[in-house]
Amino acid sequence: MLGRSLGVVFAAVAVAAAAHAVPLSSTRIDFTAPGTQPLSLTETISTPDACTSCHAGFGQPLVEPFRNWQGSMMAQAGRDPLMWAALAVSNQDAPQSGETCLRCHLPKGWLEGRSAPEDGSAMTAEDRHGVQCDVCHRLVDPTAAPGNPAADAAILAKLSGTVPGFMNAMMVVDPLARLRGPFDILADLGLDPHAPARSTMQSSFHARAQICGTCHNLRNPLFTRNAATGEYQLNTMNTPIPDLTKGFPEQSTFDEWAASTYATTGVYAPQFGGEDGNAATCQDCHMPVIAGKDANLGLTRTNVPKHSFAGANTFIPAVLPSHPAFGSEVDATVLQEGITRSTDMLRKAATLSANLASGILTVRVTNEAGHKLPTGYPEGRRMWLHVRAWDASRHVVFESGRYVSATASLAGYGAEPGDADYDPTLHVWEAVMGISDAVAAVVGLPAGPSSHLSLNNVRLKDNRIPPRGFTNAAFQAFDGAPVGATYADGQYWDEVEYPVGSGAVQADVKLYYQTASREYVEFLRDQNTTTAAGEILFDLWTQVDKSTPVLMAQTLVETDTKALNRCRKKISSRQATYQRQHYREWSRCYARSAEGLSCDTQARDARIAAALAKLAQGIGGTKDSQCTGQSLTPSSLGHGSTCPAPCEQLGLFDMSDLATCVQCLAESLNAAALEAAYGAQPPALPSAVTGGLACQRILDKAAIFLADRWAKALTRCAQTNATAPPPTLDCSTDPDGQISAAKAAAGRKLQRCDSFAGLDGCAAQGDAGSVQACMQTAVGSVAEGYTQGAYP
Repeated sequence: MLGRSLGVVFAAVAVAAAAHAVPLSSTRIDFTAPGTQPLSLTETISTPDACTSCHAGFGQPLVEPFRNWQGSMMAQAGRDPLMWAALAVSNQDAPQSGETCLRCHLPKGWLEGRSAPEDGSAMTAEDRHGVQCDVCHRLVDPTAAPGNPAADAAILAKLSGTVPGFMNAMMVVDPLARLRGPFDILADLGLDPHAPARSTMQSSFHARAQICGTCHNLRNPLFTRNAATGEYQLNTMNTPIPDLTKGFPEQSTFDEWAASTYATTGVYAPQFGGEDGNAATCQDCHMPVIAGKDANLGLTRTNVPKHSFAGANTFIPAVLPSHPAFGSEVDATVLQEGITRSTDMLRKAATLSANLASGILTVRVTNEAGHKLPTGYPEGRRMWLHVRAWDASRHVVFESGRYVSATASLAGYGAEPGDADYDPTLHVWEAVMGISDAVAAVVGLPAGPSSHLSLNNVRLKDNRIPPRGFTNAAFQAFDGAPVGATYADGQYWDEVEYPVGSGAVQADVKLYYQTASREYVEFLRDQNTTTAAGEILFDLWTQVDKSTPVLMAQTLVETDTKALNRCRKKISSRQATYQRQHYREWSRCYARSAEGLSCDTQARDARIAAALAKLAQGIGGTKDSQCTGQSLTPSSLGHGSTCPAPCEQLGLFDMSDLATCVQCLAESLNAAALEAAYGAQPPALPSAVTGGLACQRILDKAAIFLADRWAKALTRCAQTNATAPPPTLDCSTDPDGQISAAKAAAGRKLQRCDSFAGLDGCAAQGDAGSVQACMQTAVGSVAEGYTQGAYP
């Protein structure tokens, strides 16, 4: 059992039989960079506890900034045991290179002069709060831009040099405790809630992606790219790099985003939570807006940026509570919330589809993210496919990408032809860095692939999937073009073919992501000769979960169309049952409200909850023998990664997600019908009518009649196409006239109304023809989406 004192992290350890680099003669000067410098702040950085009295514990845990931040890697950047292990090796290879790491991971300590010594041993518990509230909210845009505070100009004028780009924590920090954010708090509240100790200003910088580029781009300042050869050459030691933008690109997440469609025009991706469904900035995906308050005394808004910062790291939050030195500083419950958010983010990041024909399984992985997939820190991070195929007797006839949990080994990874576990079809998306011949001669290490982060100066492999808007020229401009892989301009997916054999009738495809591979964790353990950080990381990795891979996406390719159609029919039937029960309860309540009577909301909600429980059991639950019982997934039925409109904000990973999806689609259809009949939709209730109640009842019956018949007509058409592929009917054209018949029948019902006066909803149109058209528009806008839950 490891000790609980902080000293164990920095205690020297002896490591035998490991190949170690000869240190470079680097000094702190080699790692200097423009921006605010240490010990230059007039007022120090406040710790997060200065914010909790207002921004935590006010009864909205899903919105509260402190709780969400606390569960993120932003808050744990200064405790990250992998960072500490990598920092130690980096300092061994290039003395004082830890200066670059500490800038981003422990910015309070760096700004206040505790990055010397560069092993981080001078950092305090307060510094280990990572990327803290006060750091982000005192950041100044290093480039003049509209919407930034007037005070920023004077701050920029006092800098010793110009910040050349958004990278390497070249942050500009207000020397005074003046906080910045995207809202005009003074105008909203009529006072400054941070006064008198601090002041508050509105800053457009905090709503733009550039603020994230401050740390999510990293270039190694030990190397400069030779413009003529494209090679990264070692700089003269003890000399600042002339142009940091020409340093070796270790991480280029911000540059990847800047060269994507997300940055240029935005992408409609409501699953990520953009304010209008459009994702453009880093914040749109990683700080999605949510309704609520951001402070105890704050305004209730519909667009509060959620301080969740969900990424892809599920490993470090899982092991931190067991850390011998830092475990007592974290909240395991809140970290688990962060793991859940990161898992959800990973499952939104890729769409998986597959096709089996003539013995070849073709798998397409589509990148839904605004950067490469995967992105960021290259070492140990990887994404791969696990594929299995069965014959008609359900014997496995093919497998690739098997992960052995007991040993945390990916079968065939790193194997060569002739090796017992060689897998020529194994497909892993990753970035592999390495050392050039010239650098190898200086440091005494072999040229080629390397995990020596501070010594790497060549990109040997980068087959990670580019984002929407990718062009080879744009990515080559920041040296982020694919290496060892080919992607055409505009391609944001990758396809892999597997020779599963002509006898294969079924295939299971799973896409996995792993934060830290066994190979990298063992490297950090074996190479660390100066501190215990490598041993601590390895022990945590071993004791907790070995960085368990996260299942990002899955599909089962089933060639038995009868099995697929049985599943589709079951989904459609369960959805229709729930839709009728849901409408019945709300219609009863709406009718009473229209009469000026009260509604028993408790009884209504209890009956709807019971209906919903049956839906959940029947789709993705214990009573789902046709879909989940056959290992089918939403993708098996033809779904992408999100629910059809108008519920596209819901992600689809498994059948339980599809249950939530069809629930939303059913409720949307009912909401449209109720809105048309009463002028209100759940959870709002209509006002008592001033016109005729008889006509109100007719409107109700006509609306649900039209909704039911329209949905059934589309469903029957979709079922016909599913049983006789390829599709022969264009269901939107109403090929059998059933939708037209439903419209006409609903119209006849409406003609029974003597007058629509005093009624809301479509009745406000005044005459039967106009009311009918209004109702058709309302129902028609959601009917097709309703059907697509079972028949995408």
